[in-house]
Formats: sequence, structure tokens, C-alpha cells
Amino acid sequence: MTAGTATPTETPPPGPGRPARRPRRGSELAWAALGALLTAALTGSSLLGPEVPVAVLGGLVLVLVAASRPKAFALLTMVAIILSTPLQNTLGAAGSYADEGLVALAAVAFSTRRLVTEGRLVWLPGSGWFLGYLAAGLLSAALAEVPAGTAVPAAYIAVKGVVFAFALAQLRWTREDLVSLVRAGITVVVVVALSGAVNLVAPGPWAQLTTGNPPISFLGPVPALNGIFQHPAAFSRFCGVLAVGGLVYGLVVRRSLGNTVLVLLSGGLAFLTLQVKSIVGLLATLGIVGVRFLRPAGVAALVCTLPLAAIVAVPPLVSLIGGDLDLYLTQDSARSLLTQGGVTVAAQYFPFGAGFGRYGSATAATDYSPLYYALGFPGRYGLGPGPDGGQFLNDTQWPAVFGEAGWIGAAFFAAGLVCLAVSLCRRTRADEDVLVRWLRVTGLGWMVLLLVETTAAPVFVSTPSFPFVFAAAGVVASFRRTARDEQVPAVGVLPVEDAEQRPGGRHRWTAPEPAGPSPEH
Repeated sequence: MTAGTATPTETPPPGPGRPARRPRRGSELAWAALGALLTAALTGSSLLGPEVPVAVLGGLVLVLVAASRPKAFALLTMVAIILSTPLQNTLGAAGSYADEGLVALAAVAFSTRRLVTEGRLVWLPGSGWFLGYLAAGLLSAALAEVPAGTAVPAAYIAVKGVVFAFALAQLRWTREDLVSLVRAGITVVVVVALSGAVNLVAPGPWAQLTTGNPPISFLGPVPALNGIFQHPAAFSRFCGVLAVGGLVYGLVVRRSLGNTVLVLLSGGLAFLTLQVKSIVGLLATLGIVGVRFLRPAGVAALVCTLPLAAIVAVPPLVSLIGGDLDLYLTQDSARSLLTQGGVTVAAQYFPFGAGFGRYGSATAATDYSPLYYALGFPGRYGLGPGPDGGQFLNDTQWPAVFGEAGWIGAAFFAAGLVCLAVSLCRRTRADEDVLVRWLRVTGLGWMVLLLVETTAAPVFVSTPSFPFVFAAAGVVASFRRTARDEQVPAVGVLPVEDAEQRPGGRHRWTAPEPAGPSPEH
């Protein structure tokens, strides 16, 4: 037999970067165990009430989808996060936990699938720092004697974006997936634009339909648009995310008239929400991305159009920004008091903070933390107990971070964000696909946008904005892991210089020469 050939009963070694096929026995055992567990759960739950088996059966369907169609389940989770508030209004208490439940299920299912099929997990950049933040907050809760029923759910909510990124990193994403993502984004922009148009033409009936209240504010005859969401702030963040994605696509992938129209539509809707922090964040992000990727001619055209744009946009912006500055910086501002209170709490519980669920978070607002009484919040507008009196209790991001996990935990959280940003700055491979580059740069743009918004919104834990940056980081981590796998030769493959060269640059595996004297001797 000639070296390099194989008999029909032999299995040739795997090619470069292709892991050897693992036995299917482990996968079959995992499915059998899962089936037995769920059967037992259905049988036992039937004893608790007629509605419990229905819930368990729904969970079974979600588990099957997550295990057999993980990318479809990831898209379902993304949609559930974006539409969390409408789901809550429709499904009640069950809808309020839909996004957290789906994120947890995705993390468990995708990680298990990766372990069964490949025997290892993908490490998300910054995970160590985020684990340090989680440990600091839980240690703070233990030291402050926060009940576990309060601290543990609040801790999960604080890191659910990181959990979602970790889950997405366990899947093997492809260029075709990014093409589908771009097409889905185009569809979403069209739907959002239609809802914004109806909102603009009939603001009263639309607001009554979506929120049950009249529009919250007007700028002359223009209402603050809320679109498909209950509040203009959520609509502005979502439109800003779409605008950044469209702009980066036009600068990095391909310029077209259709893409320009989509960017103008999504960006214009973000402006018509009249939310100052979103407008400022969007302008900053678009400016940074434009200066980095526009050609000199494009920069010159932008500079020439700035005076005209300033004449049109500056007067209303000055009015909006002035009103918000007066609101945020006055001594009686709810957000400024919340920030000052967070500094006081971090100093009082130095160095780890008051513990998860005790300050600045949604859990602390729902349970109305005992610390709020000590800080005198019940007598302040927007900081009192109850949903009507405490509408500003979790209206910022950073006071919850350093108030609950202390300055050490806040440093860990910030370091984790820096690691995510650095990973988005670095290429996944030398010959990186242009769509992967688009996702990286878009993720960086989203991070800038959300960092500006953290001053007046808990954007890293609240819908609809929190999944985008983390999703981009997770998918990019998956692409980087795949590139590394393709660069490492599999076991049994000889280096290039020891392999037989095939036409077209490919290499055929050849058996090593036998030791000892040749047959001729």
C-alpha cells in the first residue's frame, strides 16, 4: 500500500483545524437523562395544580428549541428582551421574568451543548473581572445580612447581560448568520419607522393605545414619540442602536441609497423622542464613527453641512438640554440625590458596598430598601415608596454599581467593560470578513452610546438596550475562537514542510518513514 492512502476500513486523520469526531454516546446519554428528568418533572408537577404542567410543558418546548435550534432560540431571546415591557403588560408576572428566564436557559443549554459536542467552553473577555464584581456584591450582601432571596436574584439581574454574551459565545456563528442579522435589522427599521409615522400623525390615540396616557411632552407641535414602546426613552435608545448599526454598515461594508435612508429614518426617530441623553449619545457616537471611517471628502462634506444643521437643530437642542441640566443638576434633582446617596452608601459600607438588592437597582426599588429611609428618600419627589412615588429610584446605572458592590466592585465592573471594548477593537483574524468587522465596530459604537446613557438610565440591565453590546461581544468571541481553532493543526497532521504538497496549495497527510534500515539494505 502506498503511503498516504487508506483502506476502506481506515479513518484518515482530520484536516487542519477540524477536531476529531467524538463518539455520540455522550450526547445520547445526555438526551436520555434530560428526557427522564423532564418526564419526572411533568409527573410531579401534575400533583401541584392544573396550570403547573402547562408551564413545565412550555419549559420543555423551550429546552428542546434551545438544544436543537440554538441560533433560533438566541433570536427568540433577543426579541423577548427587546419586547420585555409589552410582554409584561400582556402576560403579567410571567412576562416580567421572561427575558431573565430565557437568558438563563440559553446559558445552560448552549454551554451544555458546547461541552457535549466539543468538550470545552469559550471564554468571554472580561469574565474574570465580572466574576470579581459579582463576588464583591455577594460578599457585601452577606456582610450586610441581606436576605438571600433578595441578593441572589438582584445579583443575576446585575450580570444578565454578561451571561447572555457568554451564552452566545458558545455557538459557532458564520457569515451567513450575520447576513441574516442585517436583513432582520432592515425589517425592524421599516417596522419601527411605520410605528413612528403613526405616532407622529396621531399622537393622542397612539399614546392611549400603547401607554394608556397622553404623550409625556411636546416640542411645539411635535410630540415625544414612544413608537412600539411605553416610554420615549426606550424608543430613543432602540432607534439609536439601529442608526449606529446602519451608519457603520455604510462606512465599513457598502454604501447605498437604501442604507442612507434607513440611517436617516432611525436617527430621525431617535431625535423625535425628545430625549436629551439619547440625542447627545447618538451625536457623540455618530461623530466618533464618522471621523474614524469617513474619507477626507466625506469629512469635508460633513463640515460644510454643519452650519446649516446647526441653524436648524441648535435652538430646540438648547431648549431641551437646558431643561435637563436644570433638572439633573439642581439640589432637589432625584437623579443627583440618588448619585450622592450612592457615594454615601459606598463610603459607609467601604470597601464592598451595601450588597445586591439594597441600592439603586430595580430590586431595591421594588422592595424599597431600608437604606432609603435612612437617606431621607421617602420625602423626595420620585424617590418615595411604591411604583407611583419611586419612578426615579433606578433611573441611573453607576450608583447601583458602586452602591451595591462598593468601589472595588465598581472597578471590577469597569475593567470588564474595558476588556469587552478591547476585544471589539481587535481583529478576529488576519483575513477577517467585512461583516465580522462591521459587527465589531458596531459593538464599539453601541458601547459609546450606552456609556453616555448610563448617566440617566440603567442601560446595562434594562430593556431594550442592554443585550446589544453584550451580544456583539459574545458573537465576536465565538468568531475569534473559531479562527484560533482553524490555525491549530489537529493531532496526526504533520507540519507543512513535512507533508506532501498537493496542487492548489493543499497538503495531503503522509505516514512517517519507518525507523531502521530501508528494505534495499
